[in-house]
Amino acid sequence: VASPPSFDPWRKMASMVKLMDELDQSFKTSTQDNKVLQRIFERIDYKKDNKIDKEELEHTLRSLGYDPVKVNQYGISEVEQMIWEVDEDSDGCVSIEEFQLMFERGRNDRTGHEPKKLFNLCQFMCMDKDGDGSISSEECMEMIMHRYGRPKLDEIFRNDAGEREITLSDFLLQVNRSAKGDKMPQIKGSKGQNTGGGRR
Repeated sequence: VASPPSFDPWRKMASMVKLMDELDQSFKTSTQDNKVLQRIFERIDYKKDNKIDKEELEHTLRSLGYDPVKVNQYGISEVEQMIWEVDEDSDGCVSIEEFQLMFERGRNDRTGHEPKKLFNLCQFMCMDKDGDGSISSEECMEMIMHRYGRPKLDEIFRNDAGEREITLSDFLLQVNRSAKGDKMPQIKGSKGQNTGGGRR
């Protein structure tokens, strides 16, 4: 009897990233999407002042197990860059309107030039429904089934042999590799294992 195929979380994540990239470009932000975005915005905005500042965003990243870069090639922190990329009124914060605009632009970007740092965090938090800092197969399946239907769900999960979890660092590393066209590392991830996406 042939043994079941091994679960490769990187291949799964690559399939998910490719699927979301292809299908999201043809989607308009719906009322349901706006509700999800509002929920994510409120999770980050723990000060409840209707804006996301540097302290709140850094706190969220660290609570999800990601260690943001303190000083990047532009001489600012990774968190500051994430805010700067979408801060339309240059007040140093992200409003709910800027947050929604960021998501709309990221989803419909066909050039690959749209800033995606905050968008990628938002995508992860959409799937990480329980807020534990990792995406389980169950959470992935629920999101894909809801947004794309059963055929795409079966396409991505048809070769799974078991439950695994993918961290924010795993997710960000994979979306960055996909954007650059790099090959996936042939490794298996597990919950609590930082595979190099967050720490520099």
